[in-house]
Amino acid sequence: MSAGETELRRGIAVLDQYRANIETLAQQQEIIRVSLEEHLRARETLVRYQEAGKAAEILVPIGANSFLVAQSREVDKAFVSIGSDLLVYDDSAKQLGRLDARIKSITEAANAIGQRLGQLQRRAEAQGEAVQDLYDRLQGRSAAGERS
Repeated sequence: MSAGETELRRGIAVLDQYRANIETLAQQQEIIRVSLEEHLRARETLVRYQEAGKAAEILVPIGANSFLVAQSREVDKAFVSIGSDLLVYDDSAKQLGRLDARIKSITEAANAIGQRLGQLQRRAEAQGEAVQDLYDRLQGRSAAGERS
């Protein structure tokens, strides 16, 4: 195996690593997107519940585009999970603040992953071009060697 072929194999291995990293980041980005949507829906539901006022007939989302009919009671308080199966029953405004903080954190994480993904995609593109150039050069040498 020539030095050029060894270099080509290394270039392809680096390109494969970039592709694997891009795929992993894309999966993380999807998980974060789903989490952000869930938090935004929770926030919207809490706001709408407050706006409905006491004794209003409301539809409560239970997932999979399914709802229950319920009557609002305590519109100024809500339960929000704080992790490890722990819930806090507190003023709705404070709960909205908790949700907003989570939404901000998730958005920042999504932005960081998006930036990293963009960087990796640019590097992978450059690596792909370098591998293609090396391959083309090696093919040119092969063809020249066959002609002699």
